[in-house]
Amino acid sequence: MIDIKNISKRVELQRDAIVAMIKRLKRDDPFASVDRSLIVEPGTDAGVLFGHEQAVVMEQRLKKDLFEIEYALKKIKKGTYGRCEKCGKAIEAKRLEVKPSAIYCFSDEKKMEKKR
Repeated sequence: MIDIKNISKRVELQRDAIVAMIKRLKRDDPFASVDRSLIVEPGTDAGVLFGHEQAVVMEQRLKKDLFEIEYALKKIKKGTYGRCEKCGKAIEAKRLEVKPSAIYCFSDEKKMEKKR
């Protein structure tokens, strides 16, 4: 049996943590304090450029996670949370405990991974 209240709290905490990480990444991005026109300037500090690239990649990953979490919260509000979007069956409670933003049951997730 899925404890929606507990999962909802966990998902909200995950969302808040990801939002905080994105803010911190933006604040710590080397380009936040360096003129971006330096990108095209010869002799641009490679470390600054590399740090910026790492921040951009990490931010993209976090935004993807945030999207999945927001989607899970919408499904909780609509009352459709915990149903596989492929077959319509209930997603295993243990799977939702591990990945609260799961949208497919384990069986369908495995089938989709094989196709990739």
